[in-house]
Amino acid sequence: MLHRALKYAYRQHKKQDRDGEAPLPYLTHVTDVVNKLRYFGGETDEEVLAVAMLHDVLEETEATEAEIRERFGDRVADLVVELTREEPSEEVAALLPPDELYELRSQLLLDGIARMSPPAMRVKLADRLSNLEGARATRPEAKLRQYEAQSRRLLDRIPRDVCPELWDRVRALVPAE
Repeated sequence: MLHRALKYAYRQHKKQDRDGEAPLPYLTHVTDVVNKLRYFGGETDEEVLAVAMLHDVLEETEATEAEIRERFGDRVADLVVELTREEPSEEVAALLPPDELYELRSQLLLDGIARMSPPAMRVKLADRLSNLEGARATRPEAKLRQYEAQSRRLLDRIPRDVCPELWDRVRALVPAE
């Protein structure tokens, strides 16, 4: 299943790159999340590892929930849906100044995390660890501080006992306020 998820993620993210100067192909992020979940988080459930590989396909590509459900089954699809970020409508987003839009998007993210199952939370921790490491290399200082503040709030929503090693690694990258 993980091999199929890798091939599917490759096809979906094929023409996408990460942020920053000299960006890496997007697939490097999802494979990094799988590696962090497996080697730091100790995850061996192949379905959860496949979810890590697919965690961004619904929000970043043309993939559909039905397609994921058909290819990978109900559990994988349900977890990918849990990890898919809710976004404000285009109408609402157009009316808000950038700082207010960021705060609304953050609140939607945090509300979604509060409803996640433990396996989805573990994937989210691996995702945040990968994103924080990338942000340190690519984001301007002010944006990095904003992302770190959001990460502190994320850790407030995810109990440490969901995955202590990943939780601690995220915490280590987020300076105290």
